[in-house]
Amino acid sequence: MHNHKPLVQLLAETEFMPLLDRKLQFGPALIVDLTATGAIWQRVTPNHSFADEIAQQAQLINAQMVIGRYAEQRFIYQDKDNFADSQQRTLHLGLDLGVAATTSIYAPLDGSIHSIANHQGDGDYGPTIILHHQLEGYSFYTLYGHLATACLSQHQVGDKIQAGEQFARVGTTQENGGWAPHLHLQIINDMGSYTDDYPGVVDPQEQTFYLNNCPNPNLILKRRDLAE
Repeated sequence: MHNHKPLVQLLAETEFMPLLDRKLQFGPALIVDLTATGAIWQRVTPNHSFADEIAQQAQLINAQMVIGRYAEQRFIYQDKDNFADSQQRTLHLGLDLGVAATTSIYAPLDGSIHSIANHQGDGDYGPTIILHHQLEGYSFYTLYGHLATACLSQHQVGDKIQAGEQFARVGTTQENGGWAPHLHLQIINDMGSYTDDYPGVVDPQEQTFYLNNCPNPNLILKRRDLAE
């Protein structure tokens, strides 16, 4: 029997296992504004990138994690080959959790490996795992992008993953699509025609569909400073 609660409400009411070590997941974090009007761009110079500025700000407050926001209109993709097809893809559908390379990632709830892929375009996800979950009559997915390459050979499609089980690690810049080390976390209600991939950034004109299909990952993460 299908659950009559909306998926968003069900996720909000569910207690999930931590994705990262608890102290890291709920510790001090720098939440970054990457919109076109974000103050960070006033500090960027040819010799001081936005990644340099983020690292500097994080150090100032002893942040254990840098967080890139969900549903944010971003300004950072247009120099990446992966976005050359569209200048309009600016709306971010996941949460970016900036932590050190090799940081362990744990399953927030029981699931199975839906897909494993290595999207190596400049600015793409790099190594990517998508988990499939069942929760009180709902079927949905969680996507983990920018992983370590070694994760790809540790699992096979269909493998069961238990809540709290380590199944991946954060990748380095050299292997993760060219980004500072971080985990891109995304919830996907319906994969549609996608198999081992799903857009993480879309045209804002399509936001009604995509924000509905990809609800806020903080429903799983549950950081109070990211509450809607």
